Amino acid sequence: MIMVKIISEYKKLPTQVKATIWFVACQAVQSGCKFLAMPFLVRLLTPEQYGIYSVFLSWTQIVTLFATLNLHGGVYNNAMFKYPDDRSGYTSSSQSLSAVCTVICFVVYIIFRSFFNNLFGMEPLYIILMFVQLLFTESFLLWSGRQRYEYRYVILLIYTAVLAVLYMIVPIVSAMIFPQEQRLTAVIVSGVIIQAALGLAFMVYNYCKGRKFFQKDYWSFALKFNIPLIPHYLSGIVLGQADRVMIKRYIGSAQAGIYSFTYNISLVVNIITTSINNAIVPYTYNKLKERNYIGLKKTTNFILLMVGGMCLAFSAIAPEFIKIFATEEYYDAIYLVPVISLSSYFTFLYFLFANIEFFFEANKFITAASVIGAILNIILNYLLMPIFGYYAAGYTTLFCYIMFSLGHFVFMRIVCKKKLDGDKVYDHKTILILSILFVVLAFGMMAIYDYLIIRYLIILGIVCLCFIKRKKLMNILKTIKNKGE
Repeated sequence: MIMVKIISEYKKLPTQVKATIWFVACQAVQSGCKFLAMPFLVRLLTPEQYGIYSVFLSWTQIVTLFATLNLHGGVYNNAMFKYPDDRSGYTSSSQSLSAVCTVICFVVYIIFRSFFNNLFGMEPLYIILMFVQLLFTESFLLWSGRQRYEYRYVILLIYTAVLAVLYMIVPIVSAMIFPQEQRLTAVIVSGVIIQAALGLAFMVYNYCKGRKFFQKDYWSFALKFNIPLIPHYLSGIVLGQADRVMIKRYIGSAQAGIYSFTYNISLVVNIITTSINNAIVPYTYNKLKERNYIGLKKTTNFILLMVGGMCLAFSAIAPEFIKIFATEEYYDAIYLVPVISLSSYFTFLYFLFANIEFFFEANKFITAASVIGAILNIILNYLLMPIFGYYAAGYTTLFCYIMFSLGHFVFMRIVCKKKLDGDKVYDHKTILILSILFVVLAFGMMAIYDYLIIRYLIILGIVCLCFIKRKKLMNILKTIKNKGE
């Protein structure tokens, strides 16, 4: 009966709400498969190999920005609105622009390969494989962007699930087949083959549908829109990926692997916080239009309390969590989990402030805060890693996310003064108190890692609080779903 009722309620939901649910499911499937693959890879690869693999993934994200210009991102949604009668043509033209950018970047690499080989700190084979992957993957991402824009969530979920499962299983099987010294190459090659093969299939499909290799207006629009945003995109990638690259360079591949494992398990928290933010954006925009901030303040305070509680609970189970999912070489990273969990909390806090800036299209403030945070992260890592080792990366990242949040808070206040006559959208005092409280409690958690009973009593307390406040939580979720109307 309960299942029948759930299905009945689901059928009543608007298409947009159904799509949102399934798009979150797509993200959960992708992140979930990566998470499930992690304990196998950390056992099949040595910490040094896992570190190089993590650095390969980090450099891939960084180079992607220049090799593809992130053409599947925000510019693509705008183009779907701007060119409604030729969406297929825009898609095929965009993948050509992406391919041209990738080839140009590869030529630059070949010309200055000595410099880039030293910069990347990887074998030339891995760098070439990275460019092969980038040449094709943008086609799939462009196709995915159109499915999201047009709410075609079923077919997107199917393809996402298939790709995620293959990307999880095939590298693991490849690592099991080959001897230890060849496992890293097997994992990277098998992953690239999967993504390149799928990307090639969608590249052919997009060209067959769009039949446009080059369209001057489309290329001009994409370049003018995305190039000014490169500093913002790059800063976000650097803030999330620079740690691993710098640890490998200044400390070692094994330490980069240990840090990467700890950072990757925070995906559990990031999936939830990102999904919460995606859900709260329409609600926030609606309240800004109405200039009704009372409900927004109460809702965000409660959600921040839940997010902070979740980060604390995750920090509390860190010792057992890492011992289940990793080998003994990674146990030293247990004390980094609370630090990285706090980074997830302040990332969510930054989202709240940035949502206001995005609403009023204050792009220059967004870019300024992003660039400052990224540069600060690199400088602090450079100064502190040689002294304190890879642990410094966790603390510098946390510090930068705190400064990131403060920067966006300041810029948000400037925007509010200009656009809202100085009205306070959020409850600043409560946000400050909660943030200080969670920092103190998270660091205090590390002091009681040897006391299992105390830690699990804290988790029980958080669960009990959620149960007691379940009605309020459900009411808030309903309010957000209805966008406050």
